[in-house]
Amino acid sequence: MNQNYLLPFIIFSLIMSAFLLIYFGVQSRQKAKQNEAFLSSLKQQLIMSQRAAVEDSMNIKRKNAESLWFDFPVMGGWVKRVWLGFSLLGWQEKWRSRAMLLAAPCLLLGFTLGKSSQFPIVGSVLLSLGFFIALVFLLYRNAMGKHLKEFKQSLPQAIDSIVRVVKAGVPATNAFGLIANNLPGPLAKELALIDKWLSLGLSLRQAMQDSAIRVPLNEYRFFAVILVINQEAGGRLSDTLERLSETLRERQELALKIRAKTSEVRASAVIVAMLAPLSLAYMYFNSPKDFTFLLTDPTGNSVLIYAFGSVLTGLTITHFMIKRVIR
Repeated sequence: MNQNYLLPFIIFSLIMSAFLLIYFGVQSRQKAKQNEAFLSSLKQQLIMSQRAAVEDSMNIKRKNAESLWFDFPVMGGWVKRVWLGFSLLGWQEKWRSRAMLLAAPCLLLGFTLGKSSQFPIVGSVLLSLGFFIALVFLLYRNAMGKHLKEFKQSLPQAIDSIVRVVKAGVPATNAFGLIANNLPGPLAKELALIDKWLSLGLSLRQAMQDSAIRVPLNEYRFFAVILVINQEAGGRLSDTLERLSETLRERQELALKIRAKTSEVRASAVIVAMLAPLSLAYMYFNSPKDFTFLLTDPTGNSVLIYAFGSVLTGLTITHFMIKRVIR
């Protein structure tokens, strides 16, 4: 890639980077404002007495790992969220072996395609890194989507079980272990973990706060807030949980309708996303000269950058449009 085509590539990369930084910065500020509003409203609703003694006797080692990466101003929050997601999926224990298994095919594919470029070493490393990040992102998003879907579907059933246990006269703090033994899916593991922390002496408020941080699901956070408010302020927990269960079922029905309405747009986005890699794969096997032209010739580099930039821009706009509809 000569200097005539390197400048447009650098300008395009800077524009996309600035756009992504601005977007994630606005999103982080909005989330911070929402969290502040949520905490202020929760403090107004709760009747809390000041506790002078601090519970230093229970020095419990949490599973939420601490890392220097979490302190980074831009990527720290994202890295922490992904690490908590790994904990929720059970990927933290063997993440190194998983990364090595994923890196091997990415390196093979990256060096296979990058060796024909004008800068073989740099191109191979960048392609391998890009393939690795894309593969990890797709696997993580797919696994987290399935996990949260099962979590959301079993949450109303778990709430109904808690309502029956509470109506039978059993305290809500003792209901987690009973329900976890009779409930399938990932929610059972989370309830069992909460029951474990409660049995070790952790307060219900702290246990539910930690659980709400681990599980990035608004419906589950509603459930956690209701339990904390009921413990602090009192009230009929069974009636509140019954209304929450009904609301969650209505939200699930609404989500299914939204997915049906947006199915055509999402299918179109998937088809457009697959066109570029499928076209390159077809060209690699059936027309090696044209494929080599895209990697070695400056004009081919420009065409390749323009194609991927256009597809990426279109997918980004489509993603934001669908996300606004779902919200």
